[in-house]
Amino acid sequence: MKIVKLTSEYYEEAATLSMYAFQYELSAEELEKQKKRMEEQHILGIFDQGKLASKLIILPFEVYQQGKRIPMGGIAGVSSYPEYRRKGHIRGLMTTALEVMKEKGQLLSFLSPFSIDFYRRFGWEISADTRYMTIKKVDLSIPESKGRMVRLTKGEYHSDLNVIHEQYAQNYSGMLVRKQTWWLDHLQSLIPAIYYSPEGEPKGYLLYHIKENKMKVAEFIVLTHEARKGLWAFIGQHDSMVEEVEMSTSLSEPLPYMLKNPRVRMEVAPHFMARIVDVEGYLQQFTWSSTIQEPIKIQVEDPIASWNNGIFELSQSGVQKLAEEDMVDPDIQLTVNSLTALLLGYKTVKELVEIEMIQGRPEQITQLQSVIPAQSTYFPDFF
Repeated sequence: MKIVKLTSEYYEEAATLSMYAFQYELSAEELEKQKKRMEEQHILGIFDQGKLASKLIILPFEVYQQGKRIPMGGIAGVSSYPEYRRKGHIRGLMTTALEVMKEKGQLLSFLSPFSIDFYRRFGWEISADTRYMTIKKVDLSIPESKGRMVRLTKGEYHSDLNVIHEQYAQNYSGMLVRKQTWWLDHLQSLIPAIYYSPEGEPKGYLLYHIKENKMKVAEFIVLTHEARKGLWAFIGQHDSMVEEVEMSTSLSEPLPYMLKNPRVRMEVAPHFMARIVDVEGYLQQFTWSSTIQEPIKIQVEDPIASWNNGIFELSQSGVQKLAEEDMVDPDIQLTVNSLTALLLGYKTVKELVEIEMIQGRPEQITQLQSVIPAQSTYFPDFF
């Protein structure tokens, strides 16, 4: 099969395929906006007799990790018409997408899975969980707050939102770097409300909407406990308007503990998946928590990105992939899936050893565990 990058003359056809596959409709105005956005995207397609049969979109993003911005390729719009499914199209598109992302220097790739098992076959792994809570009206409360809330209108953007988001993202591994255009798109159906400290500093925000007596909080982001109380008080002030509040938060958000009735309905579910695109490049920029005392030779297995297969030596002098003639028995063996979960901070060495996702010599496994910094993952976005 021949896989090509779609040019602008095929953008409408690509949008039509997405609408068919994901069962939605775009107005003429929305279609034009979608085609405009496609100018910044790298769209791969497979044609059959001049008709677009399958396609995949690579979105140019960055994510925060260890105080750095890491180039990331977001995979979206993976779709085929029914008559072209199970013909190897998606495997071909995913393989080519990895090659494209490597050429672009995108060290990581994220996606929202329709099936976790399906994308695991291509090297992607769960990278972030989200906690979903449903809080009844009777359990709302209004704690004392010293700051003030500024509620914006639906779709309105204020630069203080991004100021808060950037500071908050430093606490997590893999949160999206948001551009103003991303905020404007993201806020179309949401109301922002910003908390300001008594000194007038932005310290937290909510993104929410209210419909049919239900308040849905898409983002609950705080930099201080005072901001947490301020946002929770703001939510509580809606007790005459709503019967329940649905919220999504990070797993480390302590709000449930401070509720007067912490026994609310809660669910934790995997949200996004990630994979390392270029193992050598990613390892070379990774910051270890301490000095690697003795070299560690890690063998990585990658199901579709052949350049990631091999043995990588970690040492005080850096990271290098061993040439075939220098191959030795590895100290540690794992897949690119497990390596991704490990280095992003979603799983620890101990956890992966327990479920046999890492094998190797105990001494080197212990050393690897000691040099990987503790990290938490959270990804409140969607694409």
